[in-house]
Amino acid sequence: MRRKTKASAVALCGVLGALALAVLLPGGVIPAAAISCPVLASLVLIPVYLELGRKWGLLWYLTVAILGLVLAPVKECAILFLCFGPYPMLRKSFGRLPLSRLVKHLYLNAVVLGAYGVMIFVLELRELVAEYAQTGKWMLALLLVMANVSFVLYDLLIGRVEVLYLVRVKPKL
Repeated sequence: MRRKTKASAVALCGVLGALALAVLLPGGVIPAAAISCPVLASLVLIPVYLELGRKWGLLWYLTVAILGLVLAPVKECAILFLCFGPYPMLRKSFGRLPLSRLVKHLYLNAVVLGAYGVMIFVLELRELVAEYAQTGKWMLALLLVMANVSFVLYDLLIGRVEVLYLVRVKPKL
């Protein structure tokens, strides 16, 4: 962005917020996309915080999370985005800590277990309870292990998308 006026910042946040919601909402309709759509929607945060900073990134994230909770037909995607959406911004902070890989995985596991705990025990989402009641406990543990493996790839992807944005996209703006 050449001129960083408030109007251009609001326009960028509005367009990217709409894009994030367009990526987030199909996750409630397509059962296999319930986890991947919030993760992909969180990638849209990258241009916001790289261009406008963390304050605008946080504002964008909160706006998309609230709109997702209001508009999503199935709340699982919106809650996962609410819990996991700010990770691209938090990633660099985690990277500065000792044992950063361990801290990142602790964050992931706390978010996943916390989000699904809230959905099952607090919100009592019946379809989610029924889905996991049919699944064996060992399968749920395997899903958590797979989430941790996928998280390593996601973490690498964020770094690559940031570089791609800074090298290829930003100079053309």
